[in-house]
Amino acid sequence: MAPAKEAVATTALSHRWRRLWRRAAGLNLDSRPYSARWKDDYYPPTFNDFFSDALAALAAIRRSLSRRRRGGRKGLKRLTLSLEEGTYRISYHYRASGADPDQDHGRVAALLADPALAALEELQIGCHYRYPTPYTPPVASLPCAATLRVLDLNRCKLEPPPATTTTLAFPCLTDLRLESCYLLQGYLQAMVDAAPALTGLSLVNVTHSPPEHSKKNPYYRQYLSLPFRLRCPTATVLVLHICNVNMEELEPSANNGIELDMPSLRFFQYKGYPVKLSLTSPAPQLAHVDLEAIVRHQHAWRYRQAALHMLPSLCSTRALKLRLHRIEDLVDSGEQHIVMPTFPNLELLDLDTMYQYRDGKTAVAMARLLCSSPAMAELRLRLNMLYDYDHERRIKAASPGGGPFFKSMDRFERLAPMSGARRANVEHGEVSELPDALTKNCAFRCLQTSLRKVTLQFEAKEVDCFQARLAKFLAENAMVLEEMHIYDGSHFWADHLLHKVAIWRADSFRKRNLTDTAGFRVYQLANPVVDSKKHGYN
Repeated sequence: MAPAKEAVATTALSHRWRRLWRRAAGLNLDSRPYSARWKDDYYPPTFNDFFSDALAALAAIRRSLSRRRRGGRKGLKRLTLSLEEGTYRISYHYRASGADPDQDHGRVAALLADPALAALEELQIGCHYRYPTPYTPPVASLPCAATLRVLDLNRCKLEPPPATTTTLAFPCLTDLRLESCYLLQGYLQAMVDAAPALTGLSLVNVTHSPPEHSKKNPYYRQYLSLPFRLRCPTATVLVLHICNVNMEELEPSANNGIELDMPSLRFFQYKGYPVKLSLTSPAPQLAHVDLEAIVRHQHAWRYRQAALHMLPSLCSTRALKLRLHRIEDLVDSGEQHIVMPTFPNLELLDLDTMYQYRDGKTAVAMARLLCSSPAMAELRLRLNMLYDYDHERRIKAASPGGGPFFKSMDRFERLAPMSGARRANVEHGEVSELPDALTKNCAFRCLQTSLRKVTLQFEAKEVDCFQARLAKFLAENAMVLEEMHIYDGSHFWADHLLHKVAIWRADSFRKRNLTDTAGFRVYQLANPVVDSKKHGYN
């Protein structure tokens, strides 16, 4: 069954219940089916039928609207427009000699100017093109600008018209969504300034160019993502994805970063390259930060340390979801002297990352996170070991058939090089202690007063892995811990942590003559997160 708001997009309903869709509040105009039925491979479609049908539909809506106004009914409120390249750009087969190849023949603009769309509240325009020839919508002269609440543009080019007497004005606009759009530098700020009621802003892979490059094709890299600066005093939600950048933009000498002036911000989501982030105005109501700073490039190691640059301006948040390539990236290398900030109000920390096998910085990074979160009440940790190419190669070479027997042999071989005492502990289901970074001379306030729930998800590569040692440490030292949810992968039941953690906590409290008043419980994680995406290059 199709959602009610999408019913106008179905051919069956459009033909069978024509009277019904004429009274619908939304209209979907999709040019892609008109392109798919074109049989000539040499001459592209002109989309005359699409515009003819679209204008006929709008005319029918106008006639219906004139009758319904007598009863006080409202008109069309939502339009979704899907444009193939030929709908807004003259193909070279039909272009007059000497015409501008990017000339817009005005048919889409005429469609948007139809009186039936004068009171639109939601407008969504998406372009589908093979080459970088985006559509430039007439945002400065939209008839529905006075009533528009939501504007959603995908793969469009935004710039002021060459000569106009109109000014941008969106008095009712509350949500602006731009994805894969090209803008003239400064025009995004002009659009935001023209929307005094704007609260939600979503910018996904938005690039800009200096004014002198506005006439060039966006295929060339004069369109850049950084630096990014934006001011919006009323915005409460910001979604910002910056994933398509040149390596030159990330060089420290480029001084490219993100500057935001949004004092009303409550939710901030960032996905992309870790760059320097600053909030020029405090955001005291910031409640949730979703930060995915993962570099997917062969030279990623050059920019990993920059993840620390993004945290100081976000330290007032109450919930932090952090996804990094490696947890060791949170440890300063000593070259830039970056210090992990303190999050005094943080109640929820959700960390999704990897760790380097037998790297001493792993425990240091975890210790700094605990120290920096004195009020943390819940910790969610998805932590897996970075892929060990040499180990997997040896296992596959020795066990081409796989199976439980070879996994048992692998476990035996991993136990062999351990010291006698450590091997004895592991063979009896125990794990060794964490490094001194977590156990010596460290005062974690959250473990003493606030941490009540821990969720650990990982794939254990060995019995005495870092994650198992961390689970033991938290169970023994989190004084008010009430519950721990664990998923440690698919392996022999004797190796599972589920039935060990409670014993570790009870033994530790008994040795220290402490009483567990929190009513500690251990649970199998019911719905582990499955993510097929890689965390980047090793």
